[in-house]
Amino acid sequence: MQNFHYVSVLLDMLYGINMDDADMEEYGLLAWESIGNKNRKMYRFSTMIDPSDNSITLPCNALDINGDSCIELVTASYEDWNSHTNLQDYGDHETAMIETQIESSKLYQGPYYLPGKVLKYEQVNDKLYFTHNYGRVNVLYKGILFDEDGLPEITDKEAQAIATYIAWMINFKEGLKTNNGDKIKMSQMLEARWHKQCD
Repeated sequence: MQNFHYVSVLLDMLYGINMDDADMEEYGLLAWESIGNKNRKMYRFSTMIDPSDNSITLPCNALDINGDSCIELVTASYEDWNSHTNLQDYGDHETAMIETQIESSKLYQGPYYLPGKVLKYEQVNDKLYFTHNYGRVNVLYKGILFDEDGLPEITDKEAQAIATYIAWMINFKEGLKTNNGDKIKMSQMLEARWHKQCD
């Protein structure tokens, strides 16, 4: 994984383009948003529901830059079992004990296993809203790795693709400004390379 500012080094090395960091970040984030298969990592966290509005706030790395989330699963901290049945007034306790035994055997099998009842939720921006206060909830999501500046960490392949995108945009813009056909042809070649690198 590379720091996002590694793109500046590649821009200078591959295309001879020097940019200030603010412009590079702006162009680079546009390119990064266009990359289809971004590098993500699975995370899980547990938190209490806010009783005032039955909501939780998602961590900052659970959202894309454009605000989309990649939530895989949300569960309550208790198992889903019948509190009453046709045969028993106060719940099927044998089933509850069996369910607890099964869940305890699965608990340490995988790092991303979340025990409990699967919950329905509604997402509004960085919050999840629930119909009831379920107490503690567990969330499994695919998060983006961010660096200390709040920019996404990228692979070498993504850094090369972003550098190519920036070179394409700079050459295209200069070709239009100066009415230079060679710059526009160069930008078309860079555009083709960009699409190849994004595949």
